[in-house]
Amino acid sequence: MTKKIIFLALGLLFVVSGCYVVPPQQPTPLPPQVEWTPIIIRPTGGGAPPQRAANPAQARLMAERAAKMDAYRNLLEQAYGVNISSNSTVRNFTTQNDVIRSRVDAYIRGAKVVDTRMLDDGGVELEMELTLGPDFRRIFP
Repeated sequence: MTKKIIFLALGLLFVVSGCYVVPPQQPTPLPPQVEWTPIIIRPTGGGAPPQRAANPAQARLMAERAAKMDAYRNLLEQAYGVNISSNSTVRNFTTQNDVIRSRVDAYIRGAKVVDTRMLDDGGVELEMELTLGPDFRRIFP
């Protein structure tokens, strides 16, 4: 009986000595999140009245429309950038033809007109505003 108790004690000691308590570890901290603050873009655009307008009201409306399109183009250039392509022809070390084209291809939503100024010459200056929030940031990785 004493041999059984000795073997049982030695077996229990062997089993217990194989157990190891893992000390608790601190969780790995996550990298800090970049806080995206909204950016406000305020482009301006200018428009001139056409020479062949039927009346002054039509000339003013067309100048406003031209100013708005110019402001949209400026807004897109600031928000997304511009794609520029060029082509030059050189003959006898002299530039014969030089063509530079710019293109903006984008989709914009949420821009609003904040100020419209009528100029003395019939032209129009228009200021727009657009807030770029966290959704805009997700477009660019």
